[in-house]
Amino acid sequence: MSRMIRDEETVPFYKQLRNKILDDIESGKLKHGDKLPSERELAEQYKISRMTARHTLTVLEREGVVERRVGAGTFVTNNKITMDFVTFNSFTKNMLNKGLTPSTQILSITEIEATPKLIQKLHLSQGEIVIALKRLRFVNETPISIEESFISKKLCPELPNLIKDNDSLYAILENEYGIFLVKCKEYMQVTFSDDSESKLLRIRSESPCIYQEAVAFDKDNKEIELSTSLTRSDIVKFYSEMNLK
Repeated sequence: MSRMIRDEETVPFYKQLRNKILDDIESGKLKHGDKLPSERELAEQYKISRMTARHTLTVLEREGVVERRVGAGTFVTNNKITMDFVTFNSFTKNMLNKGLTPSTQILSITEIEATPKLIQKLHLSQGEIVIALKRLRFVNETPISIEESFISKKLCPELPNLIKDNDSLYAILENEYGIFLVKCKEYMQVTFSDDSESKLLRIRSESPCIYQEAVAFDKDNKEIELSTSLTRSDIVKFYSEMNLK
């Protein structure tokens, strides 16, 4: 395609160019680390304005497909981490199984009185104390999500003294308390990061992210953990599979 299709009823020029670049990446013509033409070169090649070319690159950057480096140019960074809904597993095991290096930084661990939401989701008693654990998740030293876990203190009273950076919460629950989480009910939606979240994730403020909320159950089908996570959508994609009836 040497120029954009000029018809008022067709897809906008920036979307046409975006789709062309995505097609080149999908086909292997463009690979991770390849440098894209400059805004001027794209404008000349496809007979569009530089503003349209700039907007195309901005959209691709926000989608995590390219990275714009000051003084160097725009490079393909289509190297997303795949996280699936098929297998319920700990974050650490999930990443290790993919050959990636996970790490975790504890941001805070506190004891709070169960909120109405926690009482309802985890079937707790009024006034029950809950351990609230907030962590920052990394893959290959890149921050990808902010995660919060809420568990009744009655189930794991010494958890604040046991868990450290890079520890697996689920491994501690299994090894120290004999609690084995076997399934979860999970919901997700698109949201936008605020200033503090953006700083932790090293992204622009109000960047699109995936918000997830899950309740994990043990083998007796008892609600054990409520967790929430805010995950970068620019470098993470989600996968699932299903059978059609």
